[in-house]
Amino acid sequence: MTDHYEEDIKKAQEFHGHVCTGIVFGVRIARAGLNFLGIEDPSKNKDFIVYVEADRCLADAVQSVTRCSLGKRRLKWMDYGKMAASFIDIHTQKGVRIVVNNQKMFSDDDDPVAFWKQFSDEELFKFEPITVALKPEDLPGKPTKRAFCEICHEKINDGRELHKDGKVLCQACANGAYYQKI
Repeated sequence: MTDHYEEDIKKAQEFHGHVCTGIVFGVRIARAGLNFLGIEDPSKNKDFIVYVEADRCLADAVQSVTRCSLGKRRLKWMDYGKMAASFIDIHTQKGVRIVVNNQKMFSDDDDPVAFWKQFSDEELFKFEPITVALKPEDLPGKPTKRAFCEICHEKINDGRELHKDGKVLCQACANGAYYQKI
């Protein structure tokens, strides 16, 4: 663990609103991923992307430590429901996937910051070297591709359109939306 631990926990707590095991794991995973990529100060290095695999506390901690965000297209969310994150070098497309592999018992009476600090990263996480085939439309920056849905006529950025029955469609029109218009 680095000397950034207490500072990272504080940033994550301010961003998320409280400290829990997910925040501690997210902070530790974020710093381990940065270390793997050789990044000491993420505010000075924007040449990496992070994939988080759950929309929980861990994701907020990873975002607060790495300074990657969905809006800047450097944080990607994969809806796998796993306490895991991958850190990818944009230029080489190589990185590491770090997943919680914890068998330790934590009680609600314990202080999560102090309790989890006693274990090494190797005791809490599994590290897997990986590569990700990044496409130009997945990288940070302005949209590289634009299309219009032939049903709703809304703009679709970054190659997210679908081609179905000879038509260009947005995912909502092609597969059904998460919302219903009233």
